Amino acid sequence: MFCYTILCFLYTWSYNRCNSDTPPEGNVMSNSDQVSLSNFGYSSMGHGRSDYEGYYGISLNKPRYGYHCHDFYEFFLHISGARDFGVDNEMYLLQPNQLVIVPPFHMHGLMWDQVLPRYERAFLYCSADYLSTIGSGQIDLPQLFSEKLKGQGCLIYNLSDETASECTEYLKTLMANCKKFSPLDHFRDLSYLLPFFRIILDTMDDISPQQPNTSLNPLMHQVLVYINEHFIEPLTLDSLSEQFGISVSTLSHEFMHYIHHSVYNYIIYRRVMLAREKLFEEISLGEISDLCGFGDYSNFLRSFKKLTGVSPSEYRAQLQAHQSKAKALDL
Repeated sequence: MFCYTILCFLYTWSYNRCNSDTPPEGNVMSNSDQVSLSNFGYSSMGHGRSDYEGYYGISLNKPRYGYHCHDFYEFFLHISGARDFGVDNEMYLLQPNQLVIVPPFHMHGLMWDQVLPRYERAFLYCSADYLSTIGSGQIDLPQLFSEKLKGQGCLIYNLSDETASECTEYLKTLMANCKKFSPLDHFRDLSYLLPFFRIILDTMDDISPQQPNTSLNPLMHQVLVYINEHFIEPLTLDSLSEQFGISVSTLSHEFMHYIHHSVYNYIIYRRVMLAREKLFEEISLGEISDLCGFGDYSNFLRSFKKLTGVSPSEYRAQLQAHQSKAKALDL
């Protein structure tokens, strides 16, 4: 009876705060834009969701996708098949049954040369707003993860076979329910979300996270780190090739092979990511354009809309409407 009461309370709170009539913004680029931008763009959750989404799948001969990022948390369970995983400036060697926690706005992706013969994984996407409700006022999960991360791009933990199997079953069930939106469906999902996060918190208390490994390509890793630290500055292929003592053609080819995106697209993407974060602040669009390294305001508007599907002002209006609604519900 006690568990039922707690679940009822959690459901009412989280559903009222996070159930929104506004669909998540997705990638609405044309096919030609998607090719030119190497499938960059802010990944949205599937099935019209903006709160959480579970997934489980096995891919055979999976082609390389490349670095990407989300504006929500990803709790990625690597079951088997992958090996190298990059997040921002760090590289990690994946093992079977590892849990990877990636916060919003951090570049990440698997690294491999050709295809993955058999890749098995599961994940939970969860918005920061929804995640903040799961603690039922007793614990602030986004704050807890932030304290554990300490500025890092991810946390990686080893799970036992039994624990990994348990997490997989929770995520499979959430995946099966992904197209269901009724209050009863949200309530049922909490019975899988709560034990999943209990496992995560217990794991974080019991073991230390994995440390980064040496990069697959030390020189391109240096280039990636340099761009991550200087992308708001005027960067060109010529200046980068001179900085690292290699030809423009070698830089272009090796960087594309390393993260599966061109130097130019990666720089633009990092600037748009920063701009989206700056839109949370009370500063003008012109200032955001300058702070993010665009220089030309029209280039900022064009790049932002091409990557996100909406203009900066439209995104800010959506953000303010969402914040107002959430504040009203809190009252």
